[in-house]
Amino acid sequence: MTTLPNQKIVNFGPDYKLSIVDEVNHTNKFELAVFHKGKMVEMPGITNPGDTVTRFRTAQDVQMIMKKMFTITGKYPTNG
Repeated sequence: MTTLPNQKIVNFGPDYKLSIVDEVNHTNKFELAVFHKGKMVEMPGITNPGDTVTRFRTAQDVQMIMKKMFTITGKYPTNG
């Protein structure tokens, strides 16, 4: 039986969400994606051009990305 990776959703106001997923078979590494109004989008400074997902990020990377999301949106993070 395969277990699904743990996922957390963090809201930044009504329009933006940050999805944080545990990387399978990589302890303390995370995959992140940004959603704008329900659609996965590229986010300069967070994802690479042409990509909507960033992988193998550390907990410190996640903290920095959350700060960037606050700076971009002007909204404090809340649990989804």
